[in-house]
Amino acid sequence: MSTTKSADEVLAGYVEAMGVELGELFRATSNEVSWIHWRWNQYRILFGERPSRIDLLNEAAPFFFHIVQDVFFEDTLLAIARLVAWPESYGQSNLTIRRFLPLIDDPNLRDKISKLIDRAATCAAFAVDWRHRHLAHRDLDLALNTSSQPLKLATREKVEESLSALRDVLNCIEGHYCDAHTLYSGPAVPGDADALLYVIRDGLLRERDRHARWDRGERHDDDVNPPGDV
Repeated sequence: MSTTKSADEVLAGYVEAMGVELGELFRATSNEVSWIHWRWNQYRILFGERPSRIDLLNEAAPFFFHIVQDVFFEDTLLAIARLVAWPESYGQSNLTIRRFLPLIDDPNLRDKISKLIDRAATCAAFAVDWRHRHLAHRDLDLALNTSSQPLKLATREKVEESLSALRDVLNCIEGHYCDAHTLYSGPAVPGDADALLYVIRDGLLRERDRHARWDRGERHDDDVNPPGDV
């Protein structure tokens, strides 16, 4: 018998435990944090685990994977900055962890969550700076190299710290109302960046074999009649 719950069942469980407004907000925020982790994990698989993988990507398509690296990293910074934003900006309502506090009646829990939100905001200050002056907007002085205030240092360690702080906020709420925690940094899944690395490796090995055959003066059917365009 399967114990996997559908999205509707998960939402219903949160609403039953937390009430409609808090339950719906928690589910939406939890989904957002989950997707940030899934995307960040793709970055880690490609660029943050083994130098040999960097060598592999550089051999295959260095320009392309340089862009991929920047896009994944900056996308994560932008996602973190969004989640610690203020509830309202320019008349627009935002999905942010700051929306939790008014919906929590228990004063002890509210105090805990307030401190965890403050910590998350502090950890994410670098991402907010990047969001304001480089990602959502392009600061002119930075673009012209005339700014005396460089962007705050952004590192993988700071990203990990920010994600941990966001998890702490959500798991404190879920632990209180549901006596449960969510594992946001999940395992590898079929078709992810790890699978891509094996395809690239096999392709490069085949290419090396082809060049070795050429050096020996040998030809293969694929050399005479190569596959068409992809």
